[in-house]
Amino acid sequence: MRVVVDGEASEPVTVDSGVPQGTVLGPLAFLCHINDLPDCVKSTVRLFADDCLLYRQIKTRKDHLQLQTDLKSLETWASTWGMKFNAKKCYVMSINNRSTNFYQLDNRILQQVDENPYRGVTFTDNPKFGTHITKITNKASSTLGFLKRNLKHCPQFCRKTAYLSLVISTLEYSSIVWDPFLQKDIDKLESIQRKAARL
Repeated sequence: MRVVVDGEASEPVTVDSGVPQGTVLGPLAFLCHINDLPDCVKSTVRLFADDCLLYRQIKTRKDHLQLQTDLKSLETWASTWGMKFNAKKCYVMSINNRSTNFYQLDNRILQQVDENPYRGVTFTDNPKFGTHITKITNKASSTLGFLKRNLKHCPQFCRKTAYLSLVISTLEYSSIVWDPFLQKDIDKLESIQRKAARL
């Protein structure tokens, strides 16, 4: 590869791994590059761009060992294809069951967390979404305050467009996943709607 700026080209350099960033075909090339990753493990894998989620139900010691074996398999896969997982950004979360097991990736013990965002939704170690709803309502309230301060003299259609694109999009993102059933969570979302109606 080489870089061309204003018609001047750098010396060519051999690229051993990865795909060039900022190119039209870069994302497609990356997807082709990692397409076989799920084949090397027995646990379930979810891939999205450069994000990898590995999970399995842990009922026995054998399940725990299989998950650790799968993490080792991912290390081998990454080494084979000239890639590396960032173990500092990898976490373990047990849902509905506080696990005493620990897991390693690249000789690093993975940190156990109570909550972690995935694709814009905050998941917690219990199957409720109160934490996620609190985060999105705080963000929406902050955005609404910004709109109120900066668009108070704008026409109503302009304020409405800003509200729909900046606030509603935050409140409704992936709502099919976390649709609230607790009254306190519903009230948090409704309070944003009431503030917006006054705007």
